[in-house]
Amino acid sequence: MPSFISEDQIEQALLQRLQHQHGYDVLNCYTSDPEEINDGSNRADKRDVVFTDRLKSAASRLNPEVPESAIDDALARLLEKRQAMSSVAANHEVDTLVRDGIPVQFENKQGRTEDERVRLIDFQNPENNEFLAVSQMWVKGERGHRRPDVLLYVNGIPLVFIELKNSNESSTPGLRRALRSLLRRQAKNYWPKPPIHRRGQSLRRLPQPQKERRKTWRLLAHARIGQELLDDFSGP
Repeated sequence: MPSFISEDQIEQALLQRLQHQHGYDVLNCYTSDPEEINDGSNRADKRDVVFTDRLKSAASRLNPEVPESAIDDALARLLEKRQAMSSVAANHEVDTLVRDGIPVQFENKQGRTEDERVRLIDFQNPENNEFLAVSQMWVKGERGHRRPDVLLYVNGIPLVFIELKNSNESSTPGLRRALRSLLRRQAKNYWPKPPIHRRGQSLRRLPQPQKERRKTWRLLAHARIGQELLDDFSGP
């Protein structure tokens, strides 16, 4: 194995594995100018992280019996800012809507009122969902622009945030530096707020700047790059 593996090499290996072994589409959104809006994401604002065009397409596909107006109402509820809510309450509400669907009411073709839930992800049939790995996408937040290494999307919803470190970074200090970067500078940039936890570690030991986050941030997703991925660079 090479003595040094850069973050870019690790990133490319991760993206290739996600694409070729796990069926992800891959999108590189890097632009030299953080303000450049034409980065391939089809966002109207750099502050957005949800891909609303992909999300609406998936919601329409998964809920053919629900009229477009009701789907628009459901997505508007999902995308509410929730600025007055705590991190825990905001995460809990969004997590519930994503898992259980968004309740809507509409009038059917017979003029009767129906109550339904707009599904955003098909948990029973994964092949009905769209999986997307997005790299190097600028996001504008309260403290300027930030660019995560990789974001994993399901149907236009960002669910996994991946921060990569080169092979010279020892695991524990590297993890701590990545978490400090995320929680102190990047956390307020993402929607609603990204809970982070490494399996097997006490939350009391993580370098989280706020007591509320240390005690109550919920785990939504866990991603790990192992030795198998790094072995891609070992050669024949």
